[in-house]
Amino acid sequence: MNDSSRFDRLTRRHRDCLRGVRDLKGSKEIAEDLGIEKSTVDSYLTEAVKLIGARNRRDAALQWARHEAENAQLSASQTTIIPVEAAPDKIGGHSARLSEPAAVSPLPVSPDELIVGAPGVPEEPPSRQRSSGIRLPFRRKGQRDNDLSVGDRLIWIQAITLGIAIAFGMLMTGLQVLTGLIETVAQRLS
Repeated sequence: MNDSSRFDRLTRRHRDCLRGVRDLKGSKEIAEDLGIEKSTVDSYLTEAVKLIGARNRRDAALQWARHEAENAQLSASQTTIIPVEAAPDKIGGHSARLSEPAAVSPLPVSPDELIVGAPGVPEEPPSRQRSSGIRLPFRRKGQRDNDLSVGDRLIWIQAITLGIAIAFGMLMTGLQVLTGLIETVAQRLS
């Protein structure tokens, strides 16, 4: 197997995880950056080590970085600009097909997450998807934040306060009954 074919089998996530290792990040930090679980990062890195044929994740990251640098140098040396006159079949001069793809990759988002700066009508804020069922006052797996409005948060604060007050009252009543029971048993035994 030639040198570049083993790198061609890496997916975008394999490559992102290897870049994280190259930058001396741990699995937890890489997972936070990519918006995925730590165990998923570990499995991507294990797969990448096997695909590349490296000794460990650090060796795989260094091999990937070297390969990436070689390809960047190679593509930079092969890039040539063709004047419009030299390409008469390109109608309209600067075609969109002649421009290089954007180097910015999309940010990972979770299903219920608000996408800031998403394309759409500028007058309207992007709508946030709501999950069905009761909305809880803590974030769910795969989200960066919870999706409660200010009113929902105030209702939850009152509900939690009321729940604590009821629990405290039940505890006091239970202790009072237990104390009375102990006094009754002590009087009968004496």
